[in-house]
Amino acid sequence: MFLRRFSVLSRPSDMSSLRSLGTVHDYVHLHLPSSSSFSWASSLPHTALIHFRNASARNAFSGKMMAELHDAIDAIECSLPSLSCVVLRGADGHFCAGADIRVAKTHLSSQEGGAAMSRVMTHALSRLRGLPLVSVAVLEGAAVGGGAELTTSCDFRIMKTSAKVAFVHANMGVVPGWGGAARLVKLVGRQQALKLLGRTEKMDAKKALEIGFADVIADDIEAATIEFLKPFNEKEPHVMQGLKRAVANADDIVFDQMQAKEHEIFQELWGGPANIAALDRHRTK
Repeated sequence: MFLRRFSVLSRPSDMSSLRSLGTVHDYVHLHLPSSSSFSWASSLPHTALIHFRNASARNAFSGKMMAELHDAIDAIECSLPSLSCVVLRGADGHFCAGADIRVAKTHLSSQEGGAAMSRVMTHALSRLRGLPLVSVAVLEGAAVGGGAELTTSCDFRIMKTSAKVAFVHANMGVVPGWGGAARLVKLVGRQQALKLLGRTEKMDAKKALEIGFADVIADDIEAATIEFLKPFNEKEPHVMQGLKRAVANADDIVFDQMQAKEHEIFQELWGGPANIAALDRHRTK
């Protein structure tokens, strides 16, 4: 059985309150290799796809989508014997614009609302990172704010040459609230992480590859993803899962401590003067 402990956990009340914040038009869907809707299944027989869409907000996560991400991970955990890899991808040529600001400013602007969102998403992305599967974020368009954090929860990042990434949290008067700061430090080092978080500039694919954030950049993102994942899919799933567990075990304890502190700092800042001012600016747009 696959079990892991996490330093930041969502609560049943968090999940139920967030699940109501969305519509049928925003969703997270899981496609398993056995699904007829998964076009990569013949090339990648041991790969699952987590696909998300919120067309009116460049795939920003509504509360409903946050809860559905947990649902997708639950389903993956039930299908582990046949899996080696999982892909995270946004719809319609976009990756993710973070939290849906319409939901955040209407329902989550209080400190407790922000804390609930942070718990749910930190827990979800920790679960994703902790799966005994090779995980890949496929980036098209932009990954902004929480969307940038989403990319850091995966083992690898494949970027379209035109894609951009921006950690804009400081512009909203907060620090990353989904565990992304700790993961970013592990990916690119302390100095580069501080630069990306503090300067809030857009990072293009070339720069991302240069600093070790991206692993592959390509014009044909689908072909590049299949080519990258094929060797992993040629091994037996239980072997790949063993390898992932062995590698992940090396940094889990320290990493979990880092995430707990990040969640604590986010709670201090969310709902504070700078954050409220930023949400007010978005209200008037």
